[in-house]
Amino acid sequence: MSKSKEKFPSSPNTLHNYFARSPASTKKPPGANPSTPTSALAAGPKAISSASSPQANSGTPKSSKAAVKKEIESAGKEKRPAVVKPDADEGDDEPIGTQKKRRRILLLDDISDNEEEDAGGRNNENKPNNNNNQEGYDEQTGTKRFALLSTFERPLETADTSERQAGKGEKPLGGTDEGPVQKKIKLEALAEPHDEDPGAVLDEPTVWTHQKLDFLKPNKIKDIHGNRPGSEKYDNRTLFVPDSYLNTLTPAMRQWWILKSKNFDCVLFFKVGKFYELYHMDAEVGVTELGFSFMKGEFAHSGFPEAAYDRMSTTLVEKGYKVARVEQTETPDMMQERCKVERTTSKYDKVVRREICQITVMGTEVFGQQVTITANHQPRYMLAITESGRQGTAGCRYGVCFIDTSIGLFHLGEFEDDNQQSRLLTFLSHYPPVLVLHERATPSEGMQRIFKTLLANVKREALTAGTQLWTGEKTLKYLAETVYGGSSSEGSKWPATLRTMLDETDSLGLTPKESYQLALKALGGCVWYLQRCLLDQQVLSLATFEEYVPLDEHREATETIAQRIDDAARAKRFMVLDSITLNNLKIVGSEGSLVDRMDHCCSKFGKRLLYNWVCAPSCIKEEILQRQEAVTELIENVDLLQDVRQILGQLPDMERHLAQIHGFGLALRDHPARRAILYEEHVYGKKKMRDFIATLKGFQSLLPLPQMFASVHSQLLVRLTQKANSNPAGAFPSMEKQIEFFESSFDHEKALKSGSIVPEKGLDTEYDAIEQEIKDLNAELEAYLAEQSKFFGCTVKYFGNDKKRFQLEVPEGRAKKATGDYTLEGTKTGKNATKRFHTEETRRFLKQMMLLEDRRKSVLKDLARRIFERFSRDYDMWKGCIELVATLDVLTSLAEYARTEGLSCVPVLLSKDETIGGKSFIEIEEGIHPCLSSEAAENFIPNGTAIGGDGKANLVLLTGPNMGGKSTLMRQVGLLAVLAQIGSRLPAEACRMTLIDRIFTRLGASDDIMAGHSTFLVELNETSAILKHATADSLVLLDELGRGTATYDGTAVAGAVVHFLADLKCRTMFSTHYHNLVDSFHEDPRIALGHMVQLYDGGGKKDACMVENEEGDDPTQETVTFLYRYTDGACPKSYGFNAAKLAGMPTAIIKRAYELSKTVEKEALKRKILMKLLKQAPQNEIKDLVVKLKSFQF
Repeated sequence: MSKSKEKFPSSPNTLHNYFARSPASTKKPPGANPSTPTSALAAGPKAISSASSPQANSGTPKSSKAAVKKEIESAGKEKRPAVVKPDADEGDDEPIGTQKKRRRILLLDDISDNEEEDAGGRNNENKPNNNNNQEGYDEQTGTKRFALLSTFERPLETADTSERQAGKGEKPLGGTDEGPVQKKIKLEALAEPHDEDPGAVLDEPTVWTHQKLDFLKPNKIKDIHGNRPGSEKYDNRTLFVPDSYLNTLTPAMRQWWILKSKNFDCVLFFKVGKFYELYHMDAEVGVTELGFSFMKGEFAHSGFPEAAYDRMSTTLVEKGYKVARVEQTETPDMMQERCKVERTTSKYDKVVRREICQITVMGTEVFGQQVTITANHQPRYMLAITESGRQGTAGCRYGVCFIDTSIGLFHLGEFEDDNQQSRLLTFLSHYPPVLVLHERATPSEGMQRIFKTLLANVKREALTAGTQLWTGEKTLKYLAETVYGGSSSEGSKWPATLRTMLDETDSLGLTPKESYQLALKALGGCVWYLQRCLLDQQVLSLATFEEYVPLDEHREATETIAQRIDDAARAKRFMVLDSITLNNLKIVGSEGSLVDRMDHCCSKFGKRLLYNWVCAPSCIKEEILQRQEAVTELIENVDLLQDVRQILGQLPDMERHLAQIHGFGLALRDHPARRAILYEEHVYGKKKMRDFIATLKGFQSLLPLPQMFASVHSQLLVRLTQKANSNPAGAFPSMEKQIEFFESSFDHEKALKSGSIVPEKGLDTEYDAIEQEIKDLNAELEAYLAEQSKFFGCTVKYFGNDKKRFQLEVPEGRAKKATGDYTLEGTKTGKNATKRFHTEETRRFLKQMMLLEDRRKSVLKDLARRIFERFSRDYDMWKGCIELVATLDVLTSLAEYARTEGLSCVPVLLSKDETIGGKSFIEIEEGIHPCLSSEAAENFIPNGTAIGGDGKANLVLLTGPNMGGKSTLMRQVGLLAVLAQIGSRLPAEACRMTLIDRIFTRLGASDDIMAGHSTFLVELNETSAILKHATADSLVLLDELGRGTATYDGTAVAGAVVHFLADLKCRTMFSTHYHNLVDSFHEDPRIALGHMVQLYDGGGKKDACMVENEEGDDPTQETVTFLYRYTDGACPKSYGFNAAKLAGMPTAIIKRAYELSKTVEKEALKRKILMKLLKQAPQNEIKDLVVKLKSFQF
């Protein structure tokens, strides 16, 4: 074998190094299409040649008797790989012999004719030859270190075992260890011909086997039930594969096609030994998306080692694919035993069983032993949504269930909605899903519109009602039978949230209330999908259920019974920010959003909580004041702030780690994952230990918090950091005993190195009992050895290992004393010649020791799981601690935000009862837009705003020039209101306001092509939602309503909306360029006029901006300087021609527009004078209009 190694080329491109890099780009490299030699795997049984060998059943390959095959290819000819035809047995799969070298020698050793003796890393199923050996493990990854490859090919991982077994004659341990080598490849280092023209060999386009299959053609493809695409019953998750084709395949490939037919929408990672193989259309995905290379053969084939599963599956899932992990669930030895028990003769049974252990798609991520926790802290929701129309009324009723599978958090709820789907759109904006499940029946028009717009880029799957989208009754029955062990009437195991959704008249507690039928139906869809992905046991066992109630619905969700509440104020727990407002104010999103600007959280779970706070600011005054008090105390105590942030910054994502550890400790019932044969378990064990110990150390680092915050006075900080038995009492849990238990239970350093837990004495009684028995047996062995030494009159030693242990090694001169009770096992010649014997006693000792060691191994294997399970028993305590620390993290983030930005304004919040006349108001002095960076804020001109209150109008009609800062001012007011009700300090000098229950925005102008809505219809839809849902406590921001239609129609609509909002008395900022609106409302006491202003020409006169050459006839000579200040009063002009000039429009066009503007304005003045005369208006008003009319020059 060592000679073989010397033949390898010296190339750094090893398989290990290949997978140590990130996946290659999707760009296909030149010459990626290989030639297509005949593949034994794709061929039927008739294509397999049968050849027997005397050594075929011995399991001991002998290279001296190997057949040698040479292939020499001349320059300019197509490369043809050698095809190795091994022995064919009904229980064996055909190997593929392929190489990418132009010239090589294939040494074919004796080939085993059954899977037991071909139990190497790949079990000889669908296994291509390759040009590498392996030797030793890589210390960094714990995987085998692969020898050099010139191209990406599958490494043969049994090479190093051949020498060991050839020398020792040992039989391999089936499936769980490396088996005997079946093929050895020696490469002959031959120089390529110098006269070869690289361009002479052209790769022809490859037509793969799956591209020629009739049942895969678009006009003939069907699902597993025979339904064609276009049928209402067609299920694109499955594929019909005819039996006639399956019967022509090898056993392993038949397995693949059967699994593929049931999971046609998945990329199968098909386990073969230590490798995940991708075949046919899946192999094309691997080459395109992961940068693999095709292996030679008529069918597409690629793959990667088990150790790379995390990165490969995560990459595909991130790109929108669904990945199914297929594992071997028995070893070749187990397969042989099964065949004996079942007395089967079919070749299709003589193959190791494989089962799908998990299906992963974006939205069902569960971080287990093979998948590490990602750096992305945002939750990825799987959403199931159901709907039903309401008879006699507009709108729909929706049931929703959305899950964060990474932490097992379920939200479900049911609500009615209007034609604009305001609540549904708000819900989707607060909890954006990455996977949507819906009923297969045709959705409503509104739902289709959402699918085309807001959810256009979200993966959707249709479920069949009844069988996949379960009814509420079926869902409750399943939960009772499989999760909670009985009906809800039996009590305690059922979550309180689910119990509130059950019909109280049903004694069994398995009938949903009428008002929750859709919600539980949506839950049924989620449960079915988790079941299909084989995640139901893991996620449901951890499930925490919370009811989702729309923020504007007038009822409370309690832990007992959800009921309608008469007092609407109690329902206003949170400020409502709908999807339009979140988008218009840029509250959430990437760079430049409010969340991005103020996020100084140290932990991932803190960042998630901050997002929830910003999307739903509090409407409870006492809660906001407590947050303000806590933030102020943290700002004043900078040392405390920095110390606690240092602790929080070292924490892992403990919320997800908690769910992960729960999965580690879960005893799955009849799940394929329990039967899976994994070859990198030592690596996974190390990862488990690393994550568990990191979580444990994270909780341990939080223990000093009560002492650190012992002197604080803030009520909220006391509750978050002080224990229940302290004075004052808090809610921080006492975790010392639990942490001490796990600290002393096992050696953490050894566990990190070995990946397993060896318990300290006293932790596990069963392990201690076995250890004691082994200790006693060793004592017996020592006593027996002393007895034998005395018998022979010399020093006798034990010799041997494993199954040959405890042989008595006696010097040859003393061995003559051995009687018939001593069985000679071997001799040693030479200077210190000895003889080795077994006796009945030593055989008994060996058998007893091996039984004890097997028991100890079994106990240790399950001990780690039981340690994790014991940790999860206190799940509620750990979870409660994380929630408290998350709140503390958000408060420190608000304090750090205020400290770094130099914010000193603590908003004064009042209830309406505390104001004069009970009027809502908002007053801001010198406010600054909070999303600006520090550099931009220095040049930003602050503005004050006063809306409502004693003696002031609740509606401000805002005018000003184009680009004068009207929209910016409106957004600024909205964002400052959000910050105030989060509990943050503001970038302003002062702020006083009553609480706001909802912010509405109608800003900007755009159409909705996908929904078929024009710009004006979009404006009216948004305005309609405002008029329906706004209350006297709302803040409404309307920007230039009516500009999307004719001037008169737009003016009329805008005027009617202004009247409605003025009567409603909600705080409103309404910007417009319709100056006749200003004329209509300038004397209305309900409405105040305001515009952007600064001192003009130093003369004390106020105007919208500084203007030069305003009186000239040439608008292109007019220069406008924007001053971005707000004050009372109306702006006389909009200075639209200045905007045209800034946009670079031709001068002639601007002049012509100016002339037309004067003409139109002159005609309007004439009509206005006529109307005044007819109405017998005061003479002074008519005179002013006449003077203005005469001033027009043409």
